[in-house]
Amino acid sequence: MRILKQLYLICSFLFFGSKLLAFNHDSLKVVKPAKHYFKTTIYTDYYSRGKRELNDVTFQSIKLKSYQVNQFVIGVNAPLFTKDFYKKDSTRISNFHLLITGSYSSVNPLFDGITEQHHLSKTSLGLRAIYNTGKRSIFFVEFSPYMTQDNGYNYTQTYRLASSVIYNCTVNKYFSFRLGYTRSYALGNRYHLPYIGFRIGKLDGVNFSMQFPRSISLNLPIGKYVKTSLYTKPQGGVYSFANSDTIYYLNPDKKLNFGINELISGLRIDVLPNNYFNFYVSAGYTTQNNISFYSETFNNDNKGVYKNFYTEKIGKSLFINAGLVFKFGKSKSIYNNYNLYDAQDLNTIIDGGENNIKTGNSQIPAKQSKIKNLKPSEVQDLIDVQDVY
Repeated sequence: MRILKQLYLICSFLFFGSKLLAFNHDSLKVVKPAKHYFKTTIYTDYYSRGKRELNDVTFQSIKLKSYQVNQFVIGVNAPLFTKDFYKKDSTRISNFHLLITGSYSSVNPLFDGITEQHHLSKTSLGLRAIYNTGKRSIFFVEFSPYMTQDNGYNYTQTYRLASSVIYNCTVNKYFSFRLGYTRSYALGNRYHLPYIGFRIGKLDGVNFSMQFPRSISLNLPIGKYVKTSLYTKPQGGVYSFANSDTIYYLNPDKKLNFGINELISGLRIDVLPNNYFNFYVSAGYTTQNNISFYSETFNNDNKGVYKNFYTEKIGKSLFINAGLVFKFGKSKSIYNNYNLYDAQDLNTIIDGGENNIKTGNSQIPAKQSKIKNLKPSEVQDLIDVQDVY
C-alpha cells in the first residue's frame, strides 16, 4: 500500500508538472513583445461637394457650364522597421521608424457641358522616416512619388513627387512647434512651401493645432470614445486630364493638367470604439474654390508653378466627408511619452499621396480619469510587455 501511495504521488507530480510546463510554454507564446510603435493602418475616405454653375463668360466656361466633384480614397500606412536606442545610465530611449505609405484616389469632376465625364486617378507609393531623439526633437522625412491618369487614356500618365522634411520640437505636453519644407500639389498647383506648425494643449485632451499648409483645428474630446474638432483645411490636387473634348481648342495637346483647390471648413466627429477600428464623419462649407487647366506643352520647361490658360472661382457649397480606419497588429506602449504622441500626430496629419486626409490619432491613449475597476482590455495600451522583465 505504501508503494502504491508513493507511485500515486509521483504520477500526480509528473502530471501537474507537465501541465505547469505546458502553461508556461503557452504563456511565452502569448507574451510576445510588439516590434513597432505604429500599427498597420488601412483607411478609406469619401468626399463630395455640391454642384455650382460656372459664371466666367469664356468659351471654355460656356462649354463646361457647371462643376461638382466626388472623391474616393483608399490608403495604407505600415511600419517596416523600428529600432530603439537605449542610453547608458539613463531611462531615455530614442528610436527610429521606417514606414511605407500608399494610396489610390478616384476623382470624378462632373461638368454638365460635356457629354463624356472624366474619371481621374492618382496612385502613390512612398517611404517615410521618423527619428525621435528621446528628448524634445523629432525629425520627419517623407518621399511620396505618385502617378496621375485620366482613366481610359494611357497617354495621360504623369509622374510627380511630393516630399516633406519637418523638425518637431516637443517643448512639453502642452506645447510643440514644427518647422520644415514641403513640395506639394495639394493646393491645385506645384508649390515649394515652408512647413510651419504649432500645437497648444495636450494631444490627449483639448488642443488647438495650426499646421500650414495642412490644416487648422480645435480638437475637443468627449469622453474616451468620441472626439470632435472644428477645422479648416485645403483640399485638391493636380491631375492628368485628356483633351478629348477639345477644352483647349487653341493647342493640339492631347493631355492637360487639371488643378483643383478649395478650402473646406466644418465639424468633424471621430468615433473610436476600440483599438482596431474607428470612423469619422464631417460636414460644412467649401469656399475659396478654384479650378484651372494647364497646358502640358506650355509648362514643359517650367520648374515653378504651372501657368494656366483657364481658371475660374467656384461659388461656395456644402460638403460631406466620411471615412473608415482599420488598424492591425500589436504596438509598443507610448503611454505618457509625449514625444511619441507628436510622432503619432505627424504620421496622421501628413498622409501618403497628397490627399490631405487625417485618419485620427486613435493610437494616442485617452486620458484616464479613474484607475479603478478597469478591464484588462482597457489598460492594454498602458502596459508594455517588456516592462515585466
